[in-house]
Amino acid sequence: MDDDALRTRLDAVLLLLATNALLLFGIGFRYAREITVGVAALTALVGYGFVRGGRSGALP
Repeated sequence: MDDDALRTRLDAVLLLLATNALLLFGIGFRYAREITVGVAALTALVGYGFVRGGRSGALP
């Protein structure tokens, strides 16, 4: 499999994962708003930690 075909499949998988996450957050905001906001805040903090840690060289 060449790089272009692999990249196309990876793009499709990432699009499906993003769509799935948005759908789950939409359902969560409808039925369990407090928990969904907490999960979104925790996800943002962990993501921010990975980004900041990757820039400073703390993570392998």
